Amino acid sequence: MRKLVAALLGSACLTFCLAASAEPTPADQKWLEVVEKMVAKGEQTVSTPSEERVNLLKTWGTEKGYTVKVTKTDTGYRIEVSKELAQK
Repeated sequence: MRKLVAALLGSACLTFCLAASAEPTPADQKWLEVVEKMVAKGEQTVSTPSEERVNLLKTWGTEKGYTVKVTKTDTGYRIEVSKELAQK
């Protein structure tokens, strides 16, 4: 019985840790807010060394109707954001 309880607690802790790590950090959220403002002003190119931020921007772009093109560079990632044209 003790082994079962220990296994359940261990699995619950692991699940919680994985779920918590999936959330963007406050710094990543702030970065996304800045990028949103840049895109609203017409900027189309952003760079970052963080793959997590690339994924965050891809998710945001998809939700908002933008096309997000990512190019890997020596120092990180170059991201081009453009508005998708409406299909008739």
